[in-house]
Amino acid sequence: MSVVYSSDIANPERRLTSFCDELKQTALLDPAARFLASSGKRIRKSIVDLVFNMAGGIGTSPPRLGESIEWLHAGSLVIDDIQDDSPIRRERPSLHREIGTPLALNAGNWMYFQALGRLFDDSLSKSIQHRLLQKMIQTSLKCHQGQALDLGARVDQIDPMQIEALVRETSRLKTGSLVAMAATFGAVAAGANRTLTSALSRFGMNVGIVLQMRNDLEELRTLVKDSSEGLAIRSDDLRNARVTWPWAWANQVCTTEQFSELVSQLHHANDRRVGIAGLASQLLKYTGPLGDKVIRDRIESQLRLLGEHVLDVSSLQRMRTALQLISKSNDLLVSEAANAERA
Repeated sequence: MSVVYSSDIANPERRLTSFCDELKQTALLDPAARFLASSGKRIRKSIVDLVFNMAGGIGTSPPRLGESIEWLHAGSLVIDDIQDDSPIRRERPSLHREIGTPLALNAGNWMYFQALGRLFDDSLSKSIQHRLLQKMIQTSLKCHQGQALDLGARVDQIDPMQIEALVRETSRLKTGSLVAMAATFGAVAAGANRTLTSALSRFGMNVGIVLQMRNDLEELRTLVKDSSEGLAIRSDDLRNARVTWPWAWANQVCTTEQFSELVSQLHHANDRRVGIAGLASQLLKYTGPLGDKVIRDRIESQLRLLGEHVLDVSSLQRMRTALQLISKSNDLLVSEAANAERA
């Protein structure tokens, strides 16, 4: 009788365990994996690998380094979309629109801890693990400080003379620090000395700031293009009056009257599709070519500075090729890819 009784108790427990596992899979693991798989350029992971070789590493960097950064970045995007109430992300419904805000918030926070957990890798010494964990925690704190600046200011409520300083600091904390971390990861894993590690980290910081410039500019271009084609538009920056690089550039090139008119358009656009697309088009008219030039010039400047510390020409060329994803607009990249395919 006792054997039968134990079996009767064990079966419900196994069924409960199976049910909980399935629920975790559908409510957390599957949505998180789908979101990570839809990631964009993965420029941060590329920088880990490229810097690893630049710093003397042999072969490819430990895969968990790039994975940890991708998980951290993915988590930040999920939280960003909730804070911005963004309806779409990478041509798909945002995660909170897909599975609901409570589950998406839980998934985004889980991704942060998944990122930290990835750094406990037996292929890395304990001292290197400690340095990487310390860097990720410091970077996460900076990213949240930058997000506070991004959420706490509106471009129509601050002195236009403060715009460039604010967007530079926001970009440094939010985007620059994350790319700097990627470069530091590659350097530390390769065993680089402190001087080279610092130089590579500074390079990553400045590339991250340029990456934010490109993202701000391409959001406007995508908005105008998708609106003209009748597609769902992502207009978070304009809808929420975010302080972005195009506004900083507009303040440089516009007259006081022209800039005031842009701000007036922002007030009247609200959530109106036509109004937001029209404002994006106006901002691009003033700042598109200037923004593209600033981005190209800064990438070239950073590559020249990097060449003072890295003598391997082939690794520098690979970095230059990877950074074309930032230095060139999406439209130009698509055009070049199409021409190469026809050739």
